[in-house]
Amino acid sequence: MEEHAGSLLNLLVNLEPQWLQPYLPLEVVTGWMVLLVVVVVAWYSVRRMQRVPASGWQTVAEWSYKLSTNFSRQMIGPGGERYAPLLGTLFVYILLMNLTGLIPGLTSATATLNMTLALALVAVIGAGICGVRAKGWHYLEHFVDGPMLIWPLMALIHLVGELARIMSLSFRLFGNIFAKETVIAQVLLLLGSVLAMQQISLLLRAPTVLAGTVLLHLPLLLLGLLVSLIQALIFMMLTAAYIQGAVETQSE
Repeated sequence: MEEHAGSLLNLLVNLEPQWLQPYLPLEVVTGWMVLLVVVVVAWYSVRRMQRVPASGWQTVAEWSYKLSTNFSRQMIGPGGERYAPLLGTLFVYILLMNLTGLIPGLTSATATLNMTLALALVAVIGAGICGVRAKGWHYLEHFVDGPMLIWPLMALIHLVGELARIMSLSFRLFGNIFAKETVIAQVLLLLGSVLAMQQISLLLRAPTVLAGTVLLHLPLLLLGLLVSLIQALIFMMLTAAYIQGAVETQSE
């Protein structure tokens, strides 16, 4: 998909050997860049942990972990805090990848189906692994619940359900972020066209045009921030719901 052809990170992609480019496309390079930022910030925030936080970074790290832990307990129930690292990491990582599209010269990695499909696989397979860890291999029994005669049919139905979860997560995130980037790009392109047609008169009223451009761009940025936050939150909530269903399977 070539919807991100304008990213400055294409410079790095073009430096790759020809045989490597299909395996390291633009969205993967962007995702790695965001991951590097997350790792560096996380390491810097906790490298000198103290009982009483001596820096704002440690305070933010502890506050973020507390929010993630409380959210996990509320969504999953008692013991849900053990899944806070997974849910919190998914939220932060997806949010930052959503927001990269608001930085001039960069694009959102989550505006490509390749990236959102990979994230959905992590969420759904991770929920299954959580179910196995909580219930042992008995967790897999819910795939063949019912009389033995219809086990193959039930297994097929549950498999289709898991695939539907993957498709739902990936297409929802991809569709909303791609739409967000498309709307912002088209509005700015339209604005650029209008300015180009009025370039002579603009010289006479440049301050007014600049103020109008800023006022038009600000709502677009706010819209992008809101969509990015909501989509990251929805992805985390659905993942928590999948984990909650997996760890409670066969609990009654």
